Amino acid sequence: MRKMEKGEDMNILIAEDNPIAQMLHCDLMNEWGHNFDMASNGLEAVDCVRKNKGKYDLCLMDIEMPKMNGIEATKIIRRITNYFPIMALTANDDYKKACYEAGMDDFAQKPCLPSELFAKINKLSVKLYQFISKPNGFDLTEVMPMDRQHAEELRELAKKGLCKMRLMGSGAHDVTFTVHKHVPYSISHDFIEEELEITTFIDRNDKCPAECYMYKSSCLIPVVLLDDEQYIEKCQHEDKKMEHREALVEKKSKS
Repeated sequence: MRKMEKGEDMNILIAEDNPIAQMLHCDLMNEWGHNFDMASNGLEAVDCVRKNKGKYDLCLMDIEMPKMNGIEATKIIRRITNYFPIMALTANDDYKKACYEAGMDDFAQKPCLPSELFAKINKLSVKLYQFISKPNGFDLTEVMPMDRQHAEELRELAKKGLCKMRLMGSGAHDVTFTVHKHVPYSISHDFIEEELEITTFIDRNDKCPAECYMYKSSCLIPVVLLDDEQYIEKCQHEDKKMEHREALVEKKSKS
C-alpha cells in the first residue's frame, strides 16, 4: 500500500458490518494516525454517539447493515448530537440521494481507493480556529462547524487557501475573521517563538477587507480598512510570509 502523509489526528467513528472491510479500515486509520471506534451496525453507531457526545470529528457510514441501516442511523445521529460530518461508504450508488436527504455530507462508492478516501476525509474535516485571549497569553483550539451549511462554507474557503478564525474575548468583543489558512500558526509563532506583544494579519472578508492588529494580552483588535490596491499588495506580502508558517508553535524552541 502506498504510504500517504498523515493529516491531523482525528477521532473517527466507522460503521461497517463486513469483517474484511473492518480490518482494512483499521489498517488505514492506524497508518494515518487517527483514533477510531468501530460499530458493526447502525444501532451500535448510534450508541457510540450517545455515549461519546462531542468526541467524533467524522463518521464513515456503511448503508446496508443488520439491525439498523446507515441511513436510519444518520437520521437519529443528526437529532441527538451536535453536527459532525458523516460520509456514506457503500457499494450501491442508488442510495446517494437518500444519504444526502438523511443529512450526510458526502458519498463514496466501494471499492474506494485509499488515496480517494484520504482526500475526502481531509476535505470533510475542516474546522473553525478559535482564539481565547487571556491576561498571560492565549489558547488556540479547533472547533466543529455549527451545522452542514457552516461546514460547507468552511470547505469552500479551504479550496481558496483560507479559513475562519474566531477571537473569543467577552460579550461584543467576540469576532470572526476570514484569513489565510496559516494565520493561526503565524500568530502562535509571533507570540511564542518571537515573544512579540503584537502581530498583524489580513482579514480577507470580501465585503470589508482590513489589516488587523492583534495584541497578545487583549481581546481588542484595531483594524485598518484597505482599498483594492492596498488589499492586493498586503495579501501578496502575507502570502509570502505564510510560506514559512505551516506549523503550530506551542513552546519556544531552544536557541
